[in-house]
Amino acid sequence: MYQNFDAMIAAAKQLPAKRTVCIAGAADPKILHMAAELVKEDLCRVVLVGDQTEIEAQAHDQGLELSAVTLIHEKDTAQVGRTAAAQVHNGAADVLVKGKMNTSDFLRAVLDKEVGLRTGDKLSVLTCYDVPGQKKLFFLTDGGMIVAPTLEEKVMILKNAVGVLHNLGIARPKVAILSANEKVSPSMPSTVDAAELCAMAGRGELPEAVYEGPIAFDVAMRPDAASAKGIESRVSGDVDLFLVPNIETGNCLGKSIGYFGGGQTAGIVIGASRPVVMSSRAASIKGKVTAIAWALLACGN
Repeated sequence: MYQNFDAMIAAAKQLPAKRTVCIAGAADPKILHMAAELVKEDLCRVVLVGDQTEIEAQAHDQGLELSAVTLIHEKDTAQVGRTAAAQVHNGAADVLVKGKMNTSDFLRAVLDKEVGLRTGDKLSVLTCYDVPGQKKLFFLTDGGMIVAPTLEEKVMILKNAVGVLHNLGIARPKVAILSANEKVSPSMPSTVDAAELCAMAGRGELPEAVYEGPIAFDVAMRPDAASAKGIESRVSGDVDLFLVPNIETGNCLGKSIGYFGGGQTAGIVIGASRPVVMSSRAASIKGKVTAIAWALLACGN
């Protein structure tokens, strides 16, 4: 398991075949600096989609050299996403990356019936955290796509996420299915769902992993908290993946990790035929590059 983002980037550099990312909406200084960093790190081949005149003018203003990237001219902002998605759909690129464009337009392109990356599954967000003091990276899902997942949707979210972790080399990830406490109660539906998910895992209906829930966050993070509650946990203090009960929990918990824990984040959208990177506009260049490195690894060998 990777200890930090630098280790993840290093692993992506060692992939046996150089992969290609396609960035939709590249006419933006921050996006161009990210592309330049990808080239500098020799992480992947880069395709930029957008208004070529604007891209070249901004690159000149920023002192960036674009000779090592491929430019696809698309002036129509409504078509930028479709043009980029088609590159991945047709196999010319491996990972689709959102640049400076409307999120709704980007997701419409991802789900386009003709050139998109539909699989029939719902999309979900998997976020990776690099937090000072933690012994390894850990992951959280879904804090950015499905608002109030049903039991069936939680099954899909877990299948999406655990499959990615398998591709990252985590053969049997430890999964904490979060709720407010460990007691199953009909008055707290997330505890009922957690118990059923664990029962499904016991029947072999979920991907290979160690599933535990319902479990509170403190118990998941601290073996001493588990011990104090008399809980014999197989995941406490060593969680790879947190499944949150709803988008509010994931959003608040994820942002708290950043604000109070000093953690760095990188997220990808999964459930499409290929990995999709849709980083926040506030994400750092390092965070954006890490998300792309992770997406390259998530493609599998």
